[in-house]
Amino acid sequence: MKILEPSSKKLYVDATFGQGGYTKEIFKNCYNCKIIAIDRDPNSKKYIKQYQSSYKTKFFFFNKRFSQLRKIINKFGEKIDGIVFDLGLSNTQLDDPSRGFSFNSNGPLDMRMGNQNDSKITAEKIINEFNEKDLSDIFFKFGEEKKSFKIARAIISERKKNKITSTLQLSEIINSLGLKKNYKINSATRSFQALRIFINEELNELQDTLKCIPSILNKDGKIVVVSFHSLEDRIVKNFFKENSGIFYNNYRNNPPNITHKTQTLSIITKKPLLPKFSEIKRNPRSRSAKLRAAKKI
Repeated sequence: MKILEPSSKKLYVDATFGQGGYTKEIFKNCYNCKIIAIDRDPNSKKYIKQYQSSYKTKFFFFNKRFSQLRKIINKFGEKIDGIVFDLGLSNTQLDDPSRGFSFNSNGPLDMRMGNQNDSKITAEKIINEFNEKDLSDIFFKFGEEKKSFKIARAIISERKKNKITSTLQLSEIINSLGLKKNYKINSATRSFQALRIFINEELNELQDTLKCIPSILNKDGKIVVVSFHSLEDRIVKNFFKENSGIFYNNYRNNPPNITHKTQTLSIITKKPLLPKFSEIKRNPRSRSAKLRAAKKI
């Protein structure tokens, strides 16, 4: 909120509404502003009623992917003064076993963020039908899993005996491999992340959406992005640098070059903001969060 600085009569976007945490804070800081809230998950509709009743002419909700942002903004006929992205899963999705996102509770291998029409493919289909190379590629590319081939081979071996239909089945297969333990994360974390990102096309969604941000932001408008893994953070970091006219070459001791591309953004956070120990203790899921922000110039 310190970066966003919500102001009276201005228009903001909560691009990942979830349970409405950011929307709540924006309105708390500025009652007399307008907010466009977006979420592809139909279950997020449960949390919009309080805002629709309290902010009848100031709150607008769209059950869409945020890659449809430009079309949504065009309906309002004005540019925005700030936008917030909190990427990845919401607590609602993670805590609901029926969604299949968590390896800590048993549920179907689904992992679709939206409804059935939003994505036809499920984690169960991938795990039981994709070949070994394709499985390995997904785990490596979208989960940065170094043991991707070993995991893929174990899955292929197991599904020859029994169809893999639940999150615990998949988690047990991965954990039974005795992979080197990272005591901060479960051995299945990267594989589950990879499946989720692949199914929901999350990286393409992010890249496509960021491209339109400079053209829909008012001067001095802010973009704030919270990411939870290096793939997302790298996309955001490179987008900010490219649009601020800074290009870093591969030689650490050389100064950065200024590109010829028109500068549209000024970077606010030279390094990502990280959660303090007190926040991680209070909310362990925040431990990998990185916040980056920029301003339209």
